[in-house]
Amino acid sequence: MANFKDIIYFFIFCYNSRMKYELTQHAVDVMLSRGIQKEWIESALELPSSHEIISDNEKHFFKTIDEFSNRCLKVVVNPTNLKIVTAYFDRNMRKKGCKNENQV
Repeated sequence: MANFKDIIYFFIFCYNSRMKYELTQHAVDVMLSRGIQKEWIESALELPSSHEIISDNEKHFFKTIDEFSNRCLKVVVNPTNLKIVTAYFDRNMRKKGCKNENQV
């Protein structure tokens, strides 16, 4: 669980960000607990290695993070309300090179 100082830091950090998405409290908590940097989230949203549209309310962005042992970061967003729902390193996508099956 994030402490108050960390939560304030992330809200200030995101306020000054160029991201058009807002972090949910869950997204803030998992970023802190998993060591996911805001810059990695921004990179996944701006220049993803791949992305998938799951539904009108759910879109997944994937990005290989060189600084984190080339692991594949998955960022789940709700495009209808512009919220980042969660983020985590996806082991299954890493095996695919952070690309979905439909990409060449």
